[in-house]
Amino acid sequence: MLNFKKTSLHYEAYINSEKKDWIVFFHGFGGNYSIFNRQIEYFKPDYNLLFIDLPGHGKSPDLTNDENILDYTSRKVVELLDRLHINQVHLIGVSLGTIVIQDLAMKFPKRIKSMVLSGAVGRWLWWGETLGKIVLSFPIRNMLPYMVPFVSFAHILMPKRNHKKSRDFFIKEALKLGQNSYLRWLYIVKDAHQIYSRLKQQVNKIPKLYISGDEDHMFLQGIVKHARKEEAAELTILEKCGHVCNIEQSSQFNLISRDFVTRYTAV
Repeated sequence: MLNFKKTSLHYEAYINSEKKDWIVFFHGFGGNYSIFNRQIEYFKPDYNLLFIDLPGHGKSPDLTNDENILDYTSRKVVELLDRLHINQVHLIGVSLGTIVIQDLAMKFPKRIKSMVLSGAVGRWLWWGETLGKIVLSFPIRNMLPYMVPFVSFAHILMPKRNHKKSRDFFIKEALKLGQNSYLRWLYIVKDAHQIYSRLKQQVNKIPKLYISGDEDHMFLQGIVKHARKEEAAELTILEKCGHVCNIEQSSQFNLISRDFVTRYTAV
């Protein structure tokens, strides 16, 4: 296991062999790369693995200037790949991580062999979008402690008993997220549908697998519509599963993801 400190993004790399393909993992809003603990041992025998903490999350520093945080993240990810001499990768992302992946696909498509987007975030249901606008309005965001709306959103996105493990994990990890990072990334999540509008204007043939739970009520409808229209995209819906598939249905998620990535892995 390697952990180089030269990049501004914190990461952990598990190197199997220089002949093996690389998979890069991107966590969700408020979390860190430990959300993939159920994937590490499963993928390690066959791939080199790279886990990245997004800016302001985990051990990655916050972005304190006025730069667009999504542009910054994509550029820093590619800088990291260059520093590690990694040419092409497979990408696996959860929730917010799927937005980062889509941004990378638009800006650096030649670096990507395949993409797995789990709990993909697109257009919110109308009432979720309205609630987001209220929370981000000037008076509300200054009156409430920032964790109050986050906890509320966690219960809205993951309301059922079988979502509890995922919900508790995200609330626990988000307590470490500062208000500045919280607001920067929340704006990205709120406007996630815009990235799909930009995707319609761009055509790439990167193989994409969307994995969503049938109980991911806030985003499933929009992702189903998008996946049907997008070139080279597949969609798998897991039963009795909410927003965070890699935790709630980790065995199914691992099997489906690996089967997909294997199709586009160098022999």
